[in-house]
Amino acid sequence: MSFDDTVADVLVVGAGPAGSHLAYLLAEQGLRVTIIDKQAFPRAKVCGGGLSRKAMDLLGFDLGPAMHRAIGGAILNYRNRDAILKEVEPMAACTVVRSEFDQLLLDRACAKGVRFLAETAFVDATEGADAVSVTTSRGLLRCRLLLAADGAASAVRNKLFGKDLVAYVPAMEATVWPAPGTLERFGDRALFDFDGMPRGYGWIFPKRDHFNVGVYSPFGGTALRQHLDRFIAAYASLQQPSRVEYQGYVIPLQNRRQLYQRGRVWLLGDAAGLAEALFGEGIYFALKSATIAAKAIAADGLRAESALYSRLLRLELLPELRAAAWMARLIYRFPKLAFSHLVLNQQINHDFAGLISGQMGYRHCLLKTALGLPRWLLPSKAPGSAADHSR
Repeated sequence: MSFDDTVADVLVVGAGPAGSHLAYLLAEQGLRVTIIDKQAFPRAKVCGGGLSRKAMDLLGFDLGPAMHRAIGGAILNYRNRDAILKEVEPMAACTVVRSEFDQLLLDRACAKGVRFLAETAFVDATEGADAVSVTTSRGLLRCRLLLAADGAASAVRNKLFGKDLVAYVPAMEATVWPAPGTLERFGDRALFDFDGMPRGYGWIFPKRDHFNVGVYSPFGGTALRQHLDRFIAAYASLQQPSRVEYQGYVIPLQNRRQLYQRGRVWLLGDAAGLAEALFGEGIYFALKSATIAAKAIAADGLRAESALYSRLLRLELLPELRAAAWMARLIYRFPKLAFSHLVLNQQINHDFAGLISGQMGYRHCLLKTALGLPRWLLPSKAPGSAADHSR
């Protein structure tokens, strides 16, 4: 296929949340934006599909049918015992299916005039004095800025920044289609079990017709399928399903060299290693990195020498990720102790629910936890049972 000779202002690689949201924001600035993606859309995407309140607020529009469930609270427990229920108003989060959610964001960008080229894979790029020449599987494209939002296995990052830039940990999830009536009994709440796997947690997110169930540890691990099966076996709501599908993936938790841009090439979201360590969440931070990139371009234009994007990341995003990493180390190295002394503490578990919804920042929560050290050293008991909801 041959492309026209037009030089795009911005070429975005990857039509996931970061790429499509960024393209929309840049089109609003009047820039000529092209998105390429190696896959046709809509496409399946492995992801827990939990969208925090802060992510919804960042997008700033009604998700409509793409929202499967509005999540009004969180069930926090340890080995399906001592469960506590934290209601959050307004809603803490919602659940989505990524094929639908990503298509919604892409359609929104295209409606703003963004050009989308499906089944067009990034191959290589060469930076010139005033543009980048990008070789794709379908021909050559030229742009003033090349912005990589092509996920944890980013082809742009691997080719232009090195394969060792980002550190990952594995996660595993199961899509569980439960017995009739189970979803209704479970309710519109997300469940977090702080012994879902060794030095990690397990989750249950209700969708419209199924559960998304998974396990994750910021320290990594092996035998995730066995840990996930053990976690599933602990909950009555997940028994005797009509169908179960398992999938594994990686979560990029660290940018080893703190390198987010080089000349006319920038990295965003998972491609930049911007997932958080406590819950393994990446969607909000992908969207936030897109917002920061758009802010940098609005201020500095398309100049190759601009370092504003990296400066803004260090100012607005990286401190939150560092705080999340400290919290993850604290909680998952000593999960039973952390659950009994932190999660069950009424003054602290409210903050944990705030982390899930985004009403509480990681730095603020970490500071409050540290300042409350003498108080939470005393063990707490669950104030009441949420067993009917968690099982």
